[in-house]
Amino acid sequence: MMKLLHEYIRAILLNEITELPKGYFDVIDNAIMDSRFWELPNDDIQGGSANSRKTPAAAALEEAIQTAFNEIDLDIDVIVDSYFTDDSDYMLHPGHPAYPNRWLVDARWYVSKQRPGRNTIDTMLMLSGDDFDSSDVNATKLVNHIAQTIRHELVHYKQMKKQSVKKGLNDDMKAFEEMLEDPSQVPNEDNPKYWEIYEPTGKLDKEGNEVMRKEGYRHDVYVRDYLRSHIEIDAHAHDSAEDLVAVYGKRDALDQLRGGFNLADPELPNAIQHYYEYLPEGDPTIQKFNSKIYRYIQYITEK
Repeated sequence: MMKLLHEYIRAILLNEITELPKGYFDVIDNAIMDSRFWELPNDDIQGGSANSRKTPAAAALEEAIQTAFNEIDLDIDVIVDSYFTDDSDYMLHPGHPAYPNRWLVDARWYVSKQRPGRNTIDTMLMLSGDDFDSSDVNATKLVNHIAQTIRHELVHYKQMKKQSVKKGLNDDMKAFEEMLEDPSQVPNEDNPKYWEIYEPTGKLDKEGNEVMRKEGYRHDVYVRDYLRSHIEIDAHAHDSAEDLVAVYGKRDALDQLRGGFNLADPELPNAIQHYYEYLPEGDPTIQKFNSKIYRYIQYITEK
């Protein structure tokens, strides 16, 4: 019976889009724009505490998003940390593919165990390199990049809420844990199929579990399963639709959706490039993805 329920819920979610309320757009966008965080130092802690993990730019962005969440009654904690590194591949500088308007190196939503039951959106900004020039920043594009990523994570948050109600759980932590345990939603990197070598070592870890020897990570296999996850199809379709409308406008976005995307276009959303590059031609996932993009474009532009 439980298996049938899960299959029924999954069938519904495959065809649904997650309609975020209007406030999730205007309020969040305006708060980020008003913060002007990109004009603040982003290369060091700048006098912060010894335990600080954020530059003044990251701190200002965190405060802006948290204030926006409070205004629209989203009981979610916001964390914006800085990725401190000397590796130029993870720093903003001319020549880097993310320069100058794509600052996020990571973003994820989760229900916290450290702060029991607290929904959290945790993001990380790249540092500015020595030759970073803030005058190169296109504020509108940077704000779109941040806001679209935040809404991607809010789609996951809303997905969890729907599943919690439909399964009769009404408990965020339980619903989140069930999402993590469902490989059709969240692929598990410990699955043997993602490794060329996956075999027992005869040793136990601190929890008493067998330590496995894992070699030859099959990244492409994992990414294909990740992109086929119905929760990721939904979330990536949402931010792809936002990005397409922001860059091309509704009419041109729909024309591209009907006629085919130019994968060499540097303005094309990263998610679209990933779906077309990682999945084989004719994969039914792409049709589902495009269908959701279409529905999101209509929903977003009707707001």
